[in-house]
Amino acid sequence: MRLAGIKSVKAGDKLALPVCTSSGKVVLNSGIVLNDNYIDKLRNLRIYKVYIDDGRFDDIEVIQPIDLKTRNLAIQVLSMTQEAIQKGKTVDEYLIKDAAKNIVDYVRDYKDKGVSILSTSAVDEYIIEHSINVAILSAFLGNKMSYNFNQLCDLVAGALIHDLGRDNSKEENAEHTQKGFDVMRKSRGLSLHSSIVCYEHHENFDGTGYPRKLKGKAISEFSRVVRVADYYDYILQGYDNKDISLMPHQAYENMLAVAGKIVDPEIVEVFRDTIVFYPNGCSVVLSNGLTGIVIRQNIGSPQRPVVRVYNDTAVLGEIDLLKSLTLFIKDVLVM
Repeated sequence: MRLAGIKSVKAGDKLALPVCTSSGKVVLNSGIVLNDNYIDKLRNLRIYKVYIDDGRFDDIEVIQPIDLKTRNLAIQVLSMTQEAIQKGKTVDEYLIKDAAKNIVDYVRDYKDKGVSILSTSAVDEYIIEHSINVAILSAFLGNKMSYNFNQLCDLVAGALIHDLGRDNSKEENAEHTQKGFDVMRKSRGLSLHSSIVCYEHHENFDGTGYPRKLKGKAISEFSRVVRVADYYDYILQGYDNKDISLMPHQAYENMLAVAGKIVDPEIVEVFRDTIVFYPNGCSVVLSNGLTGIVIRQNIGSPQRPVVRVYNDTAVLGEIDLLKSLTLFIKDVLVM
């Protein structure tokens, strides 16, 4: 399979993976042969990337950031929690802690694969989708920072709840940090280290954030970790760009530009070695002019994956960029 941008998808292409909404509803199933109506449907849902069957790349494994069962359980918990907050009911913090533990268990088992989150779904539950992405990214990042099990669980719980003071909208208001914190700190089962993330996740490293304009390491470390994951997912999904999502390497470059200003530069440096820059299945152009598909990752070297190169008539071979150090990825072809 290969990752294709919606502009390059054509009638007759077959979906290799199902297209879903962020709440798990299937829009188009795998195996469906696309026609013009289906392609228009994807565009209308603002889905800009899909995985397409391609016999030359049947062996490619798409790296999932988390298994479907764990994701769906987290979706259920966040949906229930958000509803309880909106109705002024008591929040069951133990469900949140269990969802966080499930994510941590998964990440600790797969810590060496790197985390790859792409916008290939239709977002119908913005806050829930975003919060789960931030929790997954935070879990991988905290693991890379050598957090122990209990620290990871507290960190991921904070990431899951960080935006639950908001309405289900991309628009933010400063009051949501106080609202979320006021609700969560009453939940005695949650660590204060988790709850404080609700309050501090919009504090900027240079002191220009809100609500207290904290600066540098006056911001709790959990909040600084979640701030990196939160900012990255916001940029990656294109929420500041008319919902036109970016590729991971582009989102990371955007985050580098604000390191030391919005986000902690030391955590950004760790984050670089945690994420997948060029996901398996994406088309790239190498510096020698050859076109290829990323087929495997070299974890810890996100800019140097293994690429299968081809031309119009044949597959030419594989190049491991970690061994061919004179070559590099010049461009990504997901349009």
